[in-house]
Amino acid sequence: MPWNNKNLAIVFLIALFFTACVTKKISYDTKVNNRVFEKVEPKPFELEDFYIMYALEMENERVYYEARDVYFKLFEHTNKYEYLVNSVSLATQLKDFVFVEAAIAKYLRANIKEEEILLRLYSFAQLKLDKVEEASKNAEKLVALYPNELNYDVLATIYLTQKEYQKAHDIFSKAFAISSNAITLSTIANLEFFQLNRQQEAVSKLEDNLKKYDYDFNLSLQLIAFYEILKDEKKIEYILKEMFFYYRNNDSQLQLNNTKTLFWKYIKKDHIIDFWEENREKDDILVAAYRTTNQPQKAKDLLKELYEESQDKEILAELAIVEFDMAPNKKDIVPSVIEKLEIVLQSSNNHIYQNFLAYLLIDYELDIKKGVDLVKKALEQDAENIAYLDTLAWGEYKLKNCKTAYSIMKKIIDEVGLEDEELKQHWEKIKECK
Repeated sequence: MPWNNKNLAIVFLIALFFTACVTKKISYDTKVNNRVFEKVEPKPFELEDFYIMYALEMENERVYYEARDVYFKLFEHTNKYEYLVNSVSLATQLKDFVFVEAAIAKYLRANIKEEEILLRLYSFAQLKLDKVEEASKNAEKLVALYPNELNYDVLATIYLTQKEYQKAHDIFSKAFAISSNAITLSTIANLEFFQLNRQQEAVSKLEDNLKKYDYDFNLSLQLIAFYEILKDEKKIEYILKEMFFYYRNNDSQLQLNNTKTLFWKYIKKDHIIDFWEENREKDDILVAAYRTTNQPQKAKDLLKELYEESQDKEILAELAIVEFDMAPNKKDIVPSVIEKLEIVLQSSNNHIYQNFLAYLLIDYELDIKKGVDLVKKALEQDAENIAYLDTLAWGEYKLKNCKTAYSIMKKIIDEVGLEDEELKQHWEKIKECK
């Protein structure tokens, strides 16, 4: 998982905070920290309204460089700093950091209401230009003048780039004290776990806060990743059950489905079956768990029930496959299985079902040409699938296209070998084809 890579986690955090923070505008009051801002005297400019309309039109048309330049001309003509903010904000989004640094260095004034965002953009531009020391100084000045969550995040993220993890942790903690959001909490926990050798503290921090943040899925996933690294399977199962109940009780269907996927990844299949049955969850996860634990009759019965309730053709296809796998005499069940799959494929282009039907038609010599055409359609969607290529080779063999069959099968065997018994049988037959 991504959390296992310390450097990747830090890079992600840097990108996350800066892209979210540096261009964010805040509402200005006339007083900050009991200080009154100085007013900047504007200059009259007769074409101001025209330039404004032109700049807005350029933004609307996504001609951002032109808009940036128009806003800068507005600033030069009017001395209104909101236009400078618009210009350098656009330049930041365009990654024109040389422009940003030069413009702010020349025109930045102390104690005006735009000073905060200009300092933030200035610091960011210097960081991107590898002027880390200057970026750090300006960010420290920023938080000294305007100590808020956003600016603490900027300074802390600069410390991250310098690998000053304790400093970054301390500043993020100040930001969290002001506004305890999930992203900052995740960042602090990450630093503690990966960089500061305080793994248990990081784990406890997430455990204590998950309920407060309504089992935020990303925080939950981070905690599971920590447990995975610590090899604590019991806690993984416990937190997944907590997530399951919370999302189900709050009708968070997307997150519930995501949690079920995590169950399948982390939890033993017999435990999944017990938990699903206990909580009357009837879905494809339970079907798959039955099949994995060799309980085909339960899988078949559940699929029948699910199909009767939903008339979902995908379920009908799965039912057909399970029925075929279960049949003691497969030849007897083939007509019923083919009928179901043909119904499904009238409205579906699912390559799994195309290949399965193709194999039946070829292997039982019911319509070899149709089977070959079907598996070719499946290969259009998944061209490197070994099972599909095997089906095609087997079909070409049945059509007596020996060279084609040999060529396809030779590539398969060269890639995966002869461990699979069915591949081995097909290969032996195809080698004898003349």
